[in-house]
Amino acid sequence: MEDKKSYSDDLGGIWIDFSSRNMFPHLVSSNHPLFFFQKSILSFLKNWYDCNPVLIGFTSGTTGIPKKIFLRKKYMVECAKATVDFLDLKKNKIKGLLCLSLDYIAAKMFLVRSLIFKWNVYCIPPSSNPLKNIEESFDISSMVPIQVYSSLTKLKIEKIKILLIGGGPVSIDLEKKLQNISTVCYSTYGMTETLGHIALKKINGLDKSNCYQAFKDISISIDKRNCLKIFSPYCMDSFIQTNDIVHIISKHKFNWIGRYDNIINSGGIKVFPELIEKDLFPLIPYYKRFFVSSIPDKKLGERIVLVIESFPFSIQIPKYLFIGKKKFFKPKHIFFVKKFSENSFDKFDRKKIINELIHKKKEI
Repeated sequence: MEDKKSYSDDLGGIWIDFSSRNMFPHLVSSNHPLFFFQKSILSFLKNWYDCNPVLIGFTSGTTGIPKKIFLRKKYMVECAKATVDFLDLKKNKIKGLLCLSLDYIAAKMFLVRSLIFKWNVYCIPPSSNPLKNIEESFDISSMVPIQVYSSLTKLKIEKIKILLIGGGPVSIDLEKKLQNISTVCYSTYGMTETLGHIALKKINGLDKSNCYQAFKDISISIDKRNCLKIFSPYCMDSFIQTNDIVHIISKHKFNWIGRYDNIINSGGIKVFPELIEKDLFPLIPYYKRFFVSSIPDKKLGERIVLVIESFPFSIQIPKYLFIGKKKFFKPKHIFFVKKFSENSFDKFDRKKIINELIHKKKEI
């Protein structure tokens, strides 16, 4: 690195050496197309070093309108240390790749880890194919599933040693593809309220796990709905009640089943749409978003449907996917939607999309 200073390259990325005293990046000109991305990094760093003990963030809005939340810096530091301890990344000269938006807690926490442990980080604007123009190799990065799909070819030549995958479920199809790469991949569990992930699941390699392992200072339990309760010393409120249905295996281990908000009751049978989505992932191009939900039905109460963000195309659901007890889980109809309704954090709004479909159906 050029005398341990931060600088921008021709691709618009920024190298930041967090071991340098002069690590604040030099921004490109205000008329540069990537100016606002680089400015967001500088803004975060300045806010981190000001006298305010908290940062302002927003929840992702998975189940509603994103809410303002105060992120206490001292807790963010402890969470960052917990991740690095878990991954055993305390060695010197760690190289990281940041390719997520600073709007999300994952990117904020990536920078916090970099600050504390003095990593050397290449920051690039978020895109669906972050490794497209990358020739460097890195010790660690964080991505969402669609980014991982697009990066499989380069991951096969170990462009990244450790990869944290979050922001959405890792499909069975993607998990299978990750068995063929040497990059150590973890599925993450967490949210803005927990200051990022509080549990990791190793999903490839000989020692891969079939469950999430919570950090040692995190305690977990369930409520009467089987929804996860989190007790964390790092949160503004030490207790967080989630709507995530889980199966508790031990004091620090659990399996994620789905969202309580999304449960479908079809003919008296409770259906977890997330489990159906895992079966359907291989049938739908990875770059097309989709989800399983329900619409009102006179006989069943709720009829299971598949909704795909796309122009209509031919899709056949194999009979073997839904046999035996699973025969009740097969979507009864497929809807194609040109563009999903989203919240301000680019998360699609299941309920709004379904309500729009029901309204259109009534008009026909």
